[in-house]
Amino acid sequence: MRLRVSDEDVVDFDNVDCMNIDGKKITFGNVTWCIYKNELEAKCVFNNIVNHLNAFDVRFNVKRIDSKESSRKEKAFEMFWSLYDKKVGITKAKSGFMNLTLEDMGKAIKGVKAYVDSTPNKEWRKNASTWLHQRCWEDEIPVTKDTTNRYIKPDYVTDER
Repeated sequence: MRLRVSDEDVVDFDNVDCMNIDGKKITFGNVTWCIYKNELEAKCVFNNIVNHLNAFDVRFNVKRIDSKESSRKEKAFEMFWSLYDKKVGITKAKSGFMNLTLEDMGKAIKGVKAYVDSTPNKEWRKNASTWLHQRCWEDEIPVTKDTTNRYIKPDYVTDER
């Protein structure tokens, strides 16, 4: 792509790997440079080029969210939501879930199954947003005891016990 950067100069940006501004001078790569009338004009041209090329300054350490990561988080939330089985407050639950790291999301999805099994009555189950905010997947899950009578009367016993 070629852009006109001054009255006399056109720069081929396919061959430019970096740009630098220093006072009234803009340097494109190691070869081409333009000198402007004043510092303000140089800054305006530089900013226009940066905006046009959608370039960013790595010095500001801008964290860009990878689209693959966000789609993975969306799928993870859908899995969590279907497993939780108490459909209350999806917006709060989703925002809380999306703030987790991918590692914590995996732990939460593994822990939600045990929590749901330990609380079969939905009335006593925490809302999903509360469960996520309190990081309840790190809690100890109480094991429900089987209350069925396992006593089998042997054949040699004749009386009722």
